Amino acid sequence: MQISVVQCRGTSYEIGRQQARAFAATRRGKSFLSRKKVAIPQWLNLATEEKFYTRFSPAIWQEIHGLADELNISIERACFVFGNGSIPPRLGGCSSLMTSNVFARNYDFRPANYGARLALIQPFGSYASIGFSERLTGRLDGMNEHGLSVALHLVAARPLNFGMSCILIVRLALDQCSTTEEAVELFRRVPHAMRYNFSVLDAQGRAAVVEAAPNAFAVRRGEWLVCTNHFQSASMRSLNRPHRTSWSRLPALQGWAEESFSANSLFEMFNKSTSPVFYGERTHGRSVTLHTIVTEPKRRMVRIGIGGDAMQFPAAFQQLDFLPWVRGADLNFEEMAGQLGGKSKPFDWPATRTRKAAAKQRS
Repeated sequence: MQISVVQCRGTSYEIGRQQARAFAATRRGKSFLSRKKVAIPQWLNLATEEKFYTRFSPAIWQEIHGLADELNISIERACFVFGNGSIPPRLGGCSSLMTSNVFARNYDFRPANYGARLALIQPFGSYASIGFSERLTGRLDGMNEHGLSVALHLVAARPLNFGMSCILIVRLALDQCSTTEEAVELFRRVPHAMRYNFSVLDAQGRAAVVEAAPNAFAVRRGEWLVCTNHFQSASMRSLNRPHRTSWSRLPALQGWAEESFSANSLFEMFNKSTSPVFYGERTHGRSVTLHTIVTEPKRRMVRIGIGGDAMQFPAAFQQLDFLPWVRGADLNFEEMAGQLGGKSKPFDWPATRTRKAAAKQRS
């Protein structure tokens, strides 16, 4: 699995254009641009979209305009594909752990639906952040210049209500919030389209898990917290869907949290391919552990691993001090590459996909 690393600074509009140039150079970007005739749904109303972004994030509205101009597509198409107009497919069977010093998280999902993009952005008027991007404007997880770390966890994709997509909610928190309390208030204010958990930790060591649904909301707090893909608050449990693997990950996470392990130790515990919270292709259907991110908010440190056993693959692991980047020092690499399934369950996703497509064609 290979991911691109994109670094952008400037106005939100300029960042949109920079993101678009990087996207256009990728296989997915070239495929996107080759589709000239694209039907925009009739329900997409540009005035409604502008009103939505004016209320919640004028900066992302400008970024979408930058994307549209650089890719030479209509603003309607940019809104539908990269904005909130097209609520993305359900994202993430994931695990998080938070202590007063460390935020650890695995992102598990289908490789075919993975953005495969780490974005570092520094927009004028918003906080700088590092995180895994989805649909260019959204984020699956990340940390901003104040150390605020946030991640999403799917609980249920249905029923789907009018509201904000999960990836934009994470992005807004990274752009606009410096503390856990500010993030909680943002999550309380925005309309949620689906049922998601959001794990949050700030530089003061304050942790929270926000449990959010279109018409329900709860917040869990504690000295340490763990989060998977179900609501744990009593008032929210009736909204859970059956998800045995989500419950089965809790004992290991809780045990690690109680021991207050270091960031290095937690990275290995999460990312090791034999870990009880790591998933390979054969053990979790089509969903696998795609990346691990471990932050130390007080120090603004980030550890990132692609695939499994990332520390054992030179191109798969990076430990970054985010503050020098915020002060203007660019990273010296443009991609990362790791082994899906790690060393104990290795597989190559494009090759696997090709074999399955060929087998289907033969049958």
